[in-house]
Amino acid sequence: MICEKYPQASFCCADNYFKNAFNSPVKNKDTLKLSHEYCTKKAQTACENNTRLIIVQNTHIRKCEMQYYLDLAAKYNYVVIMAITLYRFDVTLEGLLANNTDGLNITYFRRRLRQWEDIPPVLTGWFLCPKDASYLRNLILDSLKNLTEDDKFCEALNIQKNEIAHYFRARRLLCCLAGYATDSYEMKDHYLSEIVQYLYGKCFTITVIGFHITRARINAIVHVDDKMALLMFEGNHNFNRSCEFSDFFNTLSLNDNLSEYGKTINFDEECESSESTTANLHEWEEEEGFSASQCSFIHVAQRGEDVFDAGKIRKEFWRSLIDASNADGDICYDSFTELNNGVKICNVKDNEWLVKAPKKISFKTIFTGLYT
Repeated sequence: MICEKYPQASFCCADNYFKNAFNSPVKNKDTLKLSHEYCTKKAQTACENNTRLIIVQNTHIRKCEMQYYLDLAAKYNYVVIMAITLYRFDVTLEGLLANNTDGLNITYFRRRLRQWEDIPPVLTGWFLCPKDASYLRNLILDSLKNLTEDDKFCEALNIQKNEIAHYFRARRLLCCLAGYATDSYEMKDHYLSEIVQYLYGKCFTITVIGFHITRARINAIVHVDDKMALLMFEGNHNFNRSCEFSDFFNTLSLNDNLSEYGKTINFDEECESSESTTANLHEWEEEEGFSASQCSFIHVAQRGEDVFDAGKIRKEFWRSLIDASNADGDICYDSFTELNNGVKICNVKDNEWLVKAPKKISFKTIFTGLYT
């Protein structure tokens, strides 16, 4: 069905190995190994050729069976969409036996179902496509250049006005954080919850309303509407101890390829045109504002190249928004000052700023997870 929708895609399937007249049609341990080598090689070649869409169709029951493809996606900067046949499918012995076309017996299905491994993501969120990510990065770069008109800002970062593009490193993969926990069981419960499973893979429009800037990092502030709020989740991890992703990986005994996804890049001086992105600009309504509790963030850039710590960043982000809010929890735009170039900023505390976007920016995103 997916191939019919995307006929130009590279289709990788181990079963196709047996359809080749030069290969043995008999399935045994040796030929099955060869069939999967055939499939992985085809997928790697497609990645090396920068094929826009790659479809991998195999019976992936355990994480180790799909790890190679996840690693390829990380290395070659592909977004992974998993089609998992658990939600709203009859995944029972009887259902599988009745619908299979390969002559497999009930013993096979019973054994394979016992091997099933849920693959919860490291985090869930609303992911931007590469062109939208480029557009947002360059929009923030423009804001940074405007902020250099403020001498206090340059003094705090200890930079000259023309050095701002090289002070921060931009994150390659951008997403607005929804759910995150350092406890693997909490993250699994969040991922398998009915509302997450129902909305997983769905398209959302998110709205960036401003930026949070410190000497260490830059976040885009995203308004969380009522539907998005249903997907927000924070585990009961202890912020008094370090919550590094590497600790989480070691707990789960996973291969750590997040370093590929977490790579930072130089800010691109050339901004993508609006025609090549899903971005739309919206005027602010008079006296329009948002509650701090209705916000999440996109981690856009940081000082240095380390993989980001979602728990630590979320904590700092919330504190800044609370400091800039009134007793009702609303962000007080009255406390923002306008620079000569029209940019409105709020110096929350020493070396920390909130910037109100001149216009709200909306992007089309996919709600999914970051896998490792």
